[in-house]
Amino acid sequence: AQARFKLRLHCIPLAIAAELPRTLCGPTMSEDMHHFVNGHAATAADVADFEGAVAQYSWSSVLGPTLQTASGLKPTDEVLSGKKQVAFLFAGSWCPWCRAFSPLLEETIKKVTAGDPSDTEVVYITSDESVEAFNTYRTGKQWAALPYERSQGIGEPPVGYIRKKVREETGKPAGVLQEMFGITALPRCIVLDGKTGDVRHKDFIKELGNNASDGMEFNASAPTSWLDVQ
Repeated sequence: AQARFKLRLHCIPLAIAAELPRTLCGPTMSEDMHHFVNGHAATAADVADFEGAVAQYSWSSVLGPTLQTASGLKPTDEVLSGKKQVAFLFAGSWCPWCRAFSPLLEETIKKVTAGDPSDTEVVYITSDESVEAFNTYRTGKQWAALPYERSQGIGEPPVGYIRKKVREETGKPAGVLQEMFGITALPRCIVLDGKTGDVRHKDFIKELGNNASDGMEFNASAPTSWLDVQ
């Protein structure tokens, strides 16, 4: 089976070969096999490109085509490309616990990315009821964000977090990501693997008292790189 696959790979361009199911050649290309790409013996770079193309996770399929950044709208997959972790932050300016959590997350991400810019990208997913509140909450934060209209379902199905009272008053359904991750209260932060999109960390926000003013911290379930800078 391996010999037949090598002959086919010899005859087709790399761009097409990268789309072939991984099961045709196994999880990796072993060192004792010889493969050909575009008519020449495959180099280590060709193998890396092949495996990377097969494994690349499509963030745009989950978040939509664009994200709001400090410099405007940018393609989702471009913003999140090469990130080791992607953190979905479900929050809103109306929520005192969210406002208490934001400084902790901001400082943590600032320290983590100072040492490794590719460690984590935060994607803010708003629950605010107005674009003005959304923009105000984002001011000064170097986070990407799900565009307000997409998050709250303005002219399209909601992808973010829709508050219960809004659902009851407007008949809107819960957002796609809200349902996907079972979000029932805020703030919530879900950290996913940057390559696969798999959930790696959740339920790691610890409240230090009965009031938001008592503060928050991370428990042991938080990403290791975040805990290392506390």
